[in-house]
Amino acid sequence: MKRLLALVVPMVLTGGPALAATTPPRPGTTHTTHSGRATTRAATPERASRETQPAAKSPVNVIIDSVSPSYLTQPSQILRLRGQVQNQSDNAYQRLTVRLVYSTQPERTRGALQAYADGKGSDPFTAGPAQALSAATQPGGKQPWALKLPVSRMHLPGFGVYPLAVEVLNSVDQIVARQRTFVTYFPKTTFAMKTKVSWVWPVIDQPHRADDSTFTDDRLERALGTGGRLNDLVAAAAPYKWVSWLLDPALADDAAKMTDKDGYSVKGAHKPKNAVAGTWLNTLRTALAGKTAIATPYADPDVMALSRAGLGQDVKTAVSAAGTALGRANLPLENTSVAVPPDGSADQRTLTDLVKAGASTILLNSTTLPNLQAQSYTADPTTQKEISGKNVRLIAYDDTLSKVLAAEADEPGGVALTEQRFLAETAMITNEQPANPRSVVIVPPRRWSPGPALARDLLKFTAHAPWMRPTQLGTVAKQRRPEPRTFLPQKGSTGLSKHYLKPVKDLRREAWRFDMIFQPPASGFSLGVLRVESSAWGDQTRTGLTLRQTLENRLRADQGEIKVLNDHFDLAGKSGQVPITVFNHLEHGTVKVKLRAVSQNNTRLHVEGPGAKQSEITLEPGHKETVNLYMKAVANGPAYVYLQLLGPDGQPFTTTRVLQVRATAYGRTALLITGISLAVLFVGVGYRVIRRRGDEAEGTTGD
Repeated sequence: MKRLLALVVPMVLTGGPALAATTPPRPGTTHTTHSGRATTRAATPERASRETQPAAKSPVNVIIDSVSPSYLTQPSQILRLRGQVQNQSDNAYQRLTVRLVYSTQPERTRGALQAYADGKGSDPFTAGPAQALSAATQPGGKQPWALKLPVSRMHLPGFGVYPLAVEVLNSVDQIVARQRTFVTYFPKTTFAMKTKVSWVWPVIDQPHRADDSTFTDDRLERALGTGGRLNDLVAAAAPYKWVSWLLDPALADDAAKMTDKDGYSVKGAHKPKNAVAGTWLNTLRTALAGKTAIATPYADPDVMALSRAGLGQDVKTAVSAAGTALGRANLPLENTSVAVPPDGSADQRTLTDLVKAGASTILLNSTTLPNLQAQSYTADPTTQKEISGKNVRLIAYDDTLSKVLAAEADEPGGVALTEQRFLAETAMITNEQPANPRSVVIVPPRRWSPGPALARDLLKFTAHAPWMRPTQLGTVAKQRRPEPRTFLPQKGSTGLSKHYLKPVKDLRREAWRFDMIFQPPASGFSLGVLRVESSAWGDQTRTGLTLRQTLENRLRADQGEIKVLNDHFDLAGKSGQVPITVFNHLEHGTVKVKLRAVSQNNTRLHVEGPGAKQSEITLEPGHKETVNLYMKAVANGPAYVYLQLLGPDGQPFTTTRVLQVRATAYGRTALLITGISLAVLFVGVGYRVIRRRGDEAEGTTGD
């Protein structure tokens, strides 16, 4: 009997014999991130750092695929949740059950929402329907589930955001998995002034070219095509006039280059004209017609990193390049007076550089621009600040919502959790002060990848949820009474490092000098430097370094195609003219250069010229031109001359050519002496011939 009890007791405590080696997590040991995804929290008081230690894998995973309706408006509705459960352990369970639990009391603040989403605080305890999961008990077993609950049975007191959770229990009702989320209830009798919601919709990608003619990858076509990230973003926002677009001109420029009639080149391989890029550009043109659109500086540079590295002038250059790039893509010039720095972060120098580049309105995240007086509610976003002697409008976009949207929606259950959190946050903003209508600005992450369903749903919720009213950014910007928001400059290093940017200073100088020799001036390599400075490389430093190296290699190669052909010359005498041939071996582009000749030893070989007219040389592609230099040697033997081709700033743009000049010492005097000697020789020879003939004639007469 004792042996039997020894076996039975562990079985009961663990849920079955197969679980004797698997200890289920204690209630409350699973939690969600800010987006609502389930992870596992260590049982120790201190929570493990996600950056240094991966979250432990839960033995059972529960996923919420859908919540319907997404928000509730009347007691007669039925709340339905669907999802799936998977046994991720190597052990079998005797029994698994999934159930819905909920709270009958709403959360009171956005901070409480954040805490619940982070797995902190108490779990809802009112149990709803349950479902057995026989197919999920075995190792690796997976089973879909569906739970429904009449809203009338939930006894929700009124407008608010209510915590929900889906729990999985074993045979002894021990919780082995939990997924938290929210549901918003807005009864039709609710009185609340709608929150004005303004979207800034990013259509931004990473640069795909080094210089203008060199694509470093072929990934852009996939993003532009059906099912691609950029195609989905444009399609989702196209129907809504109140969406403000945030467009990187470099992206449109890359797409336009792919539509060249002569095709384009990817890593040296020729590609024909790309129909996918052409279709996407046409769709974008239609979508932008009559809409508010903001252009980032060209290639969306990391403006704060550039400012800190002393490259603030590049921000102005990138803003100036935006209009030209959009023109090449046959797109209208977008608004460049509104600046949205990456991540919404800035310090004082960054703001100054943005204003110098033409910004009169700057969007920052609400962590950088908080309202320190509004502790219990979300304040209006607009304020004023004097920057470089100008009164600049600053707009704070909601940092929490940006982080919610940054969650990876392509993970299982990601779409449903992000949507429920979005609805919860916006409803809570309204419910903080129902009689005080306020505005909120939403800026998703730069290179956002929500997927088509989430992108469409978020905008649909904004248009139709009873506590939101979609609003254009311009309306928010015209807010009459500025909020007392405080600018908190970003501290610490973020984005591109100074180590990454240090070589860029020299590269941009060389690129500018080379571009300026073209007639008219080119921009291919200068734009390439802006691509190297893109904010895309903040978390992809290796890719950015590869792009920079490719740009440097292309620059060196093209610089070498404009060259001096001479490398030696024999000077017949101590002075004379030396012809120098300059060749433009490029396939495209007329250049204007100057030739400078410098003797290595001016006391041994003196160089004069070229003259003022000859010093400036204009060469069409494939053409040569000769410039004459006057040189005077003091001594015989070799001497060396440095030949340099100069840019408009008087500095060489390519490798210095060394010309060897050999003075032979056969000058005019030497030639005169040689001529006289030859004449004397000819006279002597002629005299001897005449004398011999005379002697022969006398001999004949004597005979």
